[in-house]
Amino acid sequence: MPPNDPMPTPDNGMGAAPADNMAPDAAGAPAGDGSVMISMPKVAFDAIHQLIVQLAQGVDSLAQGVNQQAAGAEAPTGPSMPPSEPSASAGDEEFLKGITEAGNAR
Repeated sequence: MPPNDPMPTPDNGMGAAPADNMAPDAAGAPAGDGSVMISMPKVAFDAIHQLIVQLAQGVDSLAQGVNQQAAGAEAPTGPSMPPSEPSASAGDEEFLKGITEAGNAR
């Protein structure tokens, strides 16, 4: 290590770390079951929590749509749900008819 390293090493005479800086003992965990304890920043936990809440809201919304369909009502179509069959308006049909006639005239 370089001589200006701010981190003390055990051979610098610092001794063992204080007990309150040590990780808690795993005495409460059963031995041999593969259990581990992890820690994470609160910001990361909050982001995971928010994602799970959003997923739950989406599933609730989907369940309402499924229940409405099962009851015989038409399910609401939102921006994420395209219509099952595209419908052509009268103007579209006239346009397509005109293209067909022009193609047949050639």
